[in-house]
Amino acid sequence: MLIKDIETERLIIKIPEIGDRFELTQLINDKHVIKWLSDMPFPYTLSHAEEFIERSQKKAMKGETYNFMIFKEKKILGGIGLTEFKKKSCELGYWLGKRYWGNGFATEAVKSILDFGFDQLNLEEIYASYKIGNEGSKRVLMKCGFQFYREKKEFDSVLLEEESLIEMIKKDESIKQT
Repeated sequence: MLIKDIETERLIIKIPEIGDRFELTQLINDKHVIKWLSDMPFPYTLSHAEEFIERSQKKAMKGETYNFMIFKEKKILGGIGLTEFKKKSCELGYWLGKRYWGNGFATEAVKSILDFGFDQLNLEEIYASYKIGNEGSKRVLMKCGFQFYREKKEFDSVLLEEESLIEMIKKDESIKQT
């Protein structure tokens, strides 16, 4: 599936390219960012970025997962993606570099990816999780219409400990729920 760039009022969301690897590595290699992500290596190296970009391009072409970079004026702000597809549902994940927190960029990006998932991929449900304590991510999901689904435990391979997460769900509002 050929994926066009997604444009919002302030952002361009697109599949990563190999030229993004330096900026991606620099932006995500921050303990303040990594601590809220699941299964993200730290330190994050150029070869991690190159593998991620290559894998993202291949999987997007096959329609298996959609990992995007979030840009504003040609600068990477973070990443967002739809993964773990099962029937008509999938998981949403996103992150921003610390210097971009608190500006509404995550909310804007999530809303556009929800539209992509429901309108272009014909999904019926999208799940997202945040680690307990990540109030910023909780606010983003609430603003985007997600509702509490369940609390779950997950092993964090970076921190090497089990953590509690809140899983939330957003259903396609155009489908009648029974």
